[in-house]
Amino acid sequence: MHPHFRYAAASLMLGSALTLSACSKPPAPVEKPRPVKLMTVTAGSVQGQVELAGEVRARVESPLGFRVGGKIVSRQVETGQRVKRGQVLAQLDPRDFTLAKSAAGSQVAAAKADLDLTRAEFKRFQELRTQQFVSDLDLDRKRVAVSAAEARLSSLQSSSSLESNRLEDAVLRADADGVITALQADVGQVVAAGQPVATLAQEGPREIAVEFPEDRPALSKLNGATVTLWAQPGKHYPATLRELSASADPATRTFRARYSVEAPVGALALGQSATLSIPLPAQQGGIKVPTTALVGDHSQTKLWQFDDKSGQVHGIPVQVLGIDGNEVLVGGVPDGARIVVAGVHVLIEGQKVRPLETAAP
Repeated sequence: MHPHFRYAAASLMLGSALTLSACSKPPAPVEKPRPVKLMTVTAGSVQGQVELAGEVRARVESPLGFRVGGKIVSRQVETGQRVKRGQVLAQLDPRDFTLAKSAAGSQVAAAKADLDLTRAEFKRFQELRTQQFVSDLDLDRKRVAVSAAEARLSSLQSSSSLESNRLEDAVLRADADGVITALQADVGQVVAAGQPVATLAQEGPREIAVEFPEDRPALSKLNGATVTLWAQPGKHYPATLRELSASADPATRTFRARYSVEAPVGALALGQSATLSIPLPAQQGGIKVPTTALVGDHSQTKLWQFDDKSGQVHGIPVQVLGIDGNEVLVGGVPDGARIVVAGVHVLIEGQKVRPLETAAP
């Protein structure tokens, strides 16, 4: 072969080799195992508790309103003020009620005069009848007239009493000793009969009002509930369920419950923040894990269990039994399992991981 052709062929082969080398894909980088924090769990008999935020309320809370409608011309109380039974809280404009009472009184006076005249005529007709100057029919007519006048007077007297009551109802008074917890109307406002104007929390037993999630109202029936006040963290007062709503709140979908509290008089102030704690029954095989270890979807709650042989994580379904502060009581975890307690939301089934450190159970 001519040297010129031999060099051309070598150049062509070298160019082809470079072209093939440029077209081949580089190998995919190998993903390093993600470091995770593990915890070794030991199943046993543990007890958790449910804690719910609540508020100190009076057992009897009465929304007070006028029994008649009108314009409010004065209000003598403020929110948080203590009041006594019969104390004036607010007043309506009394002018219309005063005029109505006066008119009713005038009608009663006229009816009395009419009755006196009718009785006098009946008495005169009785004397005339004994002298045979009038018939029995005329006498019966006068007797009926007296009965009608008496009935009319009785009716007008009832109407006059009703107008007197309306005049008195234009003044709103406290039904019992207590504290005004809310005001729903003010001076100058025109209110209808029965419209709430003020809310009175009556003196007496104090209670704790809490809301149970719609899937856990049965927990309210458990015994051993206690109440702790935010202002008195070291004191625990026994509590007993008194009332549980039969239907969920349409807005929050929770069930309202009220607990009676055994506490000294004056220990609970209205509106104070409180925590209701309910101990859960001992759960055999339950374990406590940090809340950061739980991962859930629409169907179930699970934990990531680490496999020492393969170095992978696998999801195991668990049942949440209760909450104790920053820990969750769960069931369904095998004894001695090593679970991931941090970074659970970035893991997938079968992913290789590298233990970062082992947490004590």
